[in-house]
Amino acid sequence: MPAYIIAVMLCAALLHATWNAIVKSGSNKLYESAINCFGGGLTVLFLLPFLPLPAAESVPFLMGSCLTHIFYYLSLTIAYRNVDMSYAYTLMRGTAPLLTSLFLLCTGVPLTPGGWLGVFCLCAGVLVLALDHIRQGRFSARGTLAAFCTACVIMTYTLFDGFGARASGSPVSYTVWLYIVNIFPLNLYVLLRERREFIPYFKERWKIGVFGGACGFGSYGVALWAMTKAPIAMVAALRETSVIFGMLLAVLFLGERFTLTKFVAVLLVAASTMLMKMN
Repeated sequence: MPAYIIAVMLCAALLHATWNAIVKSGSNKLYESAINCFGGGLTVLFLLPFLPLPAAESVPFLMGSCLTHIFYYLSLTIAYRNVDMSYAYTLMRGTAPLLTSLFLLCTGVPLTPGGWLGVFCLCAGVLVLALDHIRQGRFSARGTLAAFCTACVIMTYTLFDGFGARASGSPVSYTVWLYIVNIFPLNLYVLLRERREFIPYFKERWKIGVFGGACGFGSYGVALWAMTKAPIAMVAALRETSVIFGMLLAVLFLGERFTLTKFVAVLLVAASTMLMKMN
């Protein structure tokens, strides 16, 4: 793989971890998620005139993904309310490939020896991470369950988007429309329930939210571009280095405690996702 592909994918991983750090940094995680959705959709509007409409066959997948994203942001909110970002983000991003692999295994797609090694590394990394939080007195069953639920939702919308992008005839157009449609469900939900509190919060944080949404789309867009230049499995594996950036951002900007145990756990999870996606 060319060095410039590796460099841009590391940037994509950093962008993904960045928007998660922005959500975690806000005083209201649900509002931050809604503003992030707004920012992501606003970022891609300028692309619409240059793209064809996705094929009609992809619309059910687009709607399914959009509905699934509501649960994604709600479970993400609960996770970040209850546990450190370095814990929740690593668990979410690391467990999702495992669940996808197990789903494919149940549908008759076998795991390679490297894939099973990845499963072992993931289990070890998550166990070490959980034990580290228990030792520090920071473990939360509610936050852990929410992070695991988020991983399940990630697996679900990944499958929706995988089939939807194939059916669309234009994966880029499908992705742009997904970001635009995703503006509405969560923002309407928050406006209907908590308009008085949300509107002032939105006015104060919307610039940061747009930046976070741009980071999210930038991360995904760079990954799509890289997949046209290098093997998809290698690109997907490099994207999972985001768990390392997530830990670094949490320590540097969110004031979370750095421990050698946590660092080892995050490395194990990053290695496991690479192994599972490369095999």
